[in-house]
Amino acid sequence: MEQGNYKNTKRRVLILFILRVCLWIVALGSTAYWIYYSVRLHMDGIFAPEQYSPMLRPVLYTCLIIAIVAICMSFVLHAISNKIKR
Repeated sequence: MEQGNYKNTKRRVLILFILRVCLWIVALGSTAYWIYYSVRLHMDGIFAPEQYSPMLRPVLYTCLIIAIVAICMSFVLHAISNKIKR
């Protein structure tokens, strides 16, 4: 019975690790998108703060919220994984 419990625990920890990796990829993608959007605004010739800020702000805030939530969820899954290991 002990061997089956070990395999089940190992499988659950692996699944949580894969989910955490996916969440970090989402956070990285979100961050990369607002950086790309900022560069694209500059490439379009938008440099004035009066134009640049209102256009970037909604994208920046949305992407930052997505990244922060994904990272926080990853830390929660890490805590659950540690609890399962014990």
